Amino acid sequence: MRNFLDCVKSRARPIADVEDCHQITTACHLGNLLLRTGRKLRWDAEKEEIIGDREASAMLERPYRKPWVLRSLLS
Repeated sequence: MRNFLDCVKSRARPIADVEDCHQITTACHLGNLLLRTGRKLRWDAEKEEIIGDREASAMLERPYRKPWVLRSLLS
């Protein structure tokens, strides 16, 4: 917590940066998909998508309950 608060003040990069956590979480999700599908998957890290496997790609997201929606920051 102290490191986080210091970084808020100094604008330095924290020990547990959100980018690092995102990459670790992605690896865990992909590991779970490998176990669920029982086959090798090809991952495009730049686009953050599975290549050539529609079934596995569909497991990357879950449908939201209404009225909740996910909107892209880019649109």
